[in-house]
Amino acid sequence: MGSKLRAGALPVLVLGALTTATAARAEDKPDNGVPEFSIAQDMPFDAARASLAASGIKYGLNYTGEYYDVTSGGLSRGSTYNGLIEVYTDLDLEKLLGWKGATIHANAFYVHGDGPTNKTGSIFAVSNLEGFETVRLDELWLEQSLLDDKLKVKLGSIAADTIFFISDTAAVFLNGTFGWPGILASNTIQGGPGYPLTSMGAVVTYTPNDSLTLIGAVFNGSPADPFAEDAQKSNRHGTDFRFGDGELMLLEGAYKYNIGYEGTVKVGGWKQFNAPDGYYVDFKSGNGVNSDYGIYGIIDQTIFKSGEDKSVSVFGRISGSPTAQSPMDFYFDTGILFSGFVPGRAKDTFGAAFGYGQISDDLVNTDPSELKTYESVVELNYVAEIRNGISLSPDFQYFWNPGAVTDVNHAAVWGARLKVSY
Repeated sequence: MGSKLRAGALPVLVLGALTTATAARAEDKPDNGVPEFSIAQDMPFDAARASLAASGIKYGLNYTGEYYDVTSGGLSRGSTYNGLIEVYTDLDLEKLLGWKGATIHANAFYVHGDGPTNKTGSIFAVSNLEGFETVRLDELWLEQSLLDDKLKVKLGSIAADTIFFISDTAAVFLNGTFGWPGILASNTIQGGPGYPLTSMGAVVTYTPNDSLTLIGAVFNGSPADPFAEDAQKSNRHGTDFRFGDGELMLLEGAYKYNIGYEGTVKVGGWKQFNAPDGYYVDFKSGNGVNSDYGIYGIIDQTIFKSGEDKSVSVFGRISGSPTAQSPMDFYFDTGILFSGFVPGRAKDTFGAAFGYGQISDDLVNTDPSELKTYESVVELNYVAEIRNGISLSPDFQYFWNPGAVTDVNHAAVWGARLKVSY
């Protein structure tokens, strides 16, 4: 199945969440530069950090470590440890230079250790943080706000998985498919601009009111050499700012509503244009095609809420792509999240999620002795906030048909993630 079905694009939403939370707090109190989820919230006042924030400079540091054990099935059994050190900065150019509405964002990370997906062999990556061990520049972009912040234009090296196909409820889960879904990681060139790779591009976001958001983007068609055996090794440090690999276009509309409980519905689509010769083929004929595309829909819905902390939310995402040239032609995931139900632990969450990816019949028919028709995964996850800025997440995942290959039937994985944010 080659590189098209590798779990090579793994979502991470930490930076977007930190930036959003920081912006929201700015309306309530003077900005001291400390993210909402940070051990610095409980530390003595940091005059240097507050002074930099007042001047338009914010920064942060996160560490995430994970232990997993593949206890049955997969390609092999055994335990792994992998981690991520991440640094980021946001520059408010209005405060720094008087450039109204302009900001610069940059972040970099060090991925280290061995991820568990090498043992499961699954299309859906066990961890949304694992990757090739290296120091890597992630995002580097300039954003300009216009029309009283209703219109925003972003240019630079951008991660699409922090913008498109996102379910806020699904973001708590650790498997990579609940972020940048397996159908996009499988069908876009080299997994598309999702963790741990980004692509050069432009994103336009229009928010005419509090309910509606419209987003459009065009990226370079591949985040690395389209024909590299390993895209992460090809763009080892994230500084291969590529152009000329065709174009990847994404469009999405989101509508927020309240029917007694809040919800959000999103519809979107993507298309690869002018793909490099030979990257996509018609599975039946073997002839090359120069594009692929997909459509998707998402719903996030609160179904119960009591007080400030106790709630139950559900999500569902569905997507389809052409059977003729798409390795994965149908995808669906769903899940439920309980928040604040443990007495005395208002910020803890517990959730269950299920993901299903259908392999193209046309692809399976090219070698039915080797390929199965789907891969699926169920994940059970608990997130305990130990203190402000420190969380621990025990996790269990079970795969059916990992890798969609005939000689592997299942895989069971136990693990835990520790996250510390400063």
